[in-house]
Amino acid sequence: MSNYLSKKGLKDLEKELSSLNEIKIPEILDAINKAIAEGDLSENASLDTAKEEHDKLMGRKGELEEILANHIIIDDKSLISNSTVSIGNKVKVIFLDTNRTLDLNIVGSSEADALDNKISNESPLAQAIIGKSANQEVSFKQNKQVYKVRVLEIS
Repeated sequence: MSNYLSKKGLKDLEKELSSLNEIKIPEILDAINKAIAEGDLSENASLDTAKEEHDKLMGRKGELEEILANHIIIDDKSLISNSTVSIGNKVKVIFLDTNRTLDLNIVGSSEADALDNKISNESPLAQAIIGKSANQEVSFKQNKQVYKVRVLEIS
């Protein structure tokens, strides 16, 4: 599966992977070695904690490597259209039942951040509006509730 990334998102993930490889993983390996040196391995809480953190870091490293090995840059002008909603667009929508408007960025799942109004291209809302043009209305279902939105602007 391809992962859609902006150029900034790509740099951020590369920076995170570098930090894992150069700083965090070596630090946790050092913590594991120190915990082993403490002696009794059967009841060594610091060793257990360090091993859990190591497993977490290695899992994240694997995720990052997979994303970076299979990515498509969405800043490419051939992928971004201003006439219809596509990944990489900024979109203003209005929820027709509440008249609430939202300014959203359609991004790949690796960059999604609801607090920053970046929604994944895999989200129900994004899937409903991708391919639609300004002033088109669509419905989508999320958490057993149906919402109706209109695309106001695409940039």
